[in-house]
Amino acid sequence: MTEIRLRKNKLMIDEPLNIKVYTSEPEQQVTIRMEVDDDEQKTFHSYGDFTSDESYEIDLNSATPENGTYQQADGAGLLWSMISKKINKDDYFVKKSDKDLEATLYVTADDKIQATEVITLQFRDDSVEKIELDNPDIKGSLYAPKKPGDYPAVIILSGSDGGSESHAASFLAGEGYLVLALSYFNDEGLNEHLEKVDLAYFKLAADYLSNHEKSNGSVNLIGYSKGAELALLLGSIFNCFQSIIAGSASNYVTSGMKGGIFAPVPGWMLDGKPLPYLKMKFPVSFMFSTIKNYIRKQPMYFLEIWKKSLGRKSVSEFKISVDKIGAPLLIISGSDDKLWPSGNFNEEIQKERDNGNDLYLSYKKAGHFISFPYNFYQLPANIHMDLDGMIIDFGGTKYENAKAAEDSLEKILAFLRQNNG
Repeated sequence: MTEIRLRKNKLMIDEPLNIKVYTSEPEQQVTIRMEVDDDEQKTFHSYGDFTSDESYEIDLNSATPENGTYQQADGAGLLWSMISKKINKDDYFVKKSDKDLEATLYVTADDKIQATEVITLQFRDDSVEKIELDNPDIKGSLYAPKKPGDYPAVIILSGSDGGSESHAASFLAGEGYLVLALSYFNDEGLNEHLEKVDLAYFKLAADYLSNHEKSNGSVNLIGYSKGAELALLLGSIFNCFQSIIAGSASNYVTSGMKGGIFAPVPGWMLDGKPLPYLKMKFPVSFMFSTIKNYIRKQPMYFLEIWKKSLGRKSVSEFKISVDKIGAPLLIISGSDDKLWPSGNFNEEIQKERDNGNDLYLSYKKAGHFISFPYNFYQLPANIHMDLDGMIIDFGGTKYENAKAAEDSLEKILAFLRQNNG
């Protein structure tokens, strides 16, 4: 009888899975599959073909698939290597809510299911509570440890998709923080698009957290992608943050966005005036290649636009004054980022800073989506996104992005502890 053995079938998103399969006979060939739905009810799946050893065992921590969606011995391989079941290709896995993920495991032999188990992956456990936001001018989700106490506060900013990163906020609250997943567009009561967002809104949120009954007064800031640009910008204007973490950041003020695409509108407002922004130049060659790739259903990426846009003489006008940020920075980037050259931006920020408490992480073969709050090691790694038939390549590989997510989460948590001791 084939059997799946789990050390735990309900665990936090960062806990090791520890999956073992025992077959009905030694050296038996089986396929181990996994399926999970994202927040939009899109089903993702993965698989690996394995042969059990003389003890009838397949330990996914040490067994290398003979064939499958991943090629390494990795206990989380079935999770990070997932692709869309509908199109059997990579697609963007949407996770923003604090709801559990239910991952279903199947073991098959000769096209027949031999065993099945469900693993529940949690972002929020019983030690964390969701707190009602009692300021109607602030939108988002607020979490804290249930245990009475005063905790360092953290604001988490989403990227170009907007909304709130509730899954990340609820997870981080379990590490001993008061965490606000702050929405600033594409949420109830807010503009659908990232356009003319008043920076005073974020200072209001920081002051709210600083004075919250569960706060110790300090406020940290975490942003990713467009939210990382925002985090650096806020740090350069408001001297009120304990530390700032920016993942796949731009150190330039870029335009607003509509439908997830850069648009010729200001993204940010300060004192009632729009901030000047770097206008994107779209080369003719880019337009032709985009049309060609759209017809062929091939991925495209934006680096050519950035190369052209950053070639202007006036580009320095739109740089964020990172030297004015008093808080220590943690900057995370991937050298294979194909949305924008975050690796180059990482290097520029280092050269312009003089703070011995800064930390810079660069992952050579990783792409854009490589760290918390957008990626956990045990979530499907994102590379491609299908945006109304246009496939965008964000760079890296699933393996490299997943390993960067695993390594950087440990360093993010250590950085927060170090700066909130």
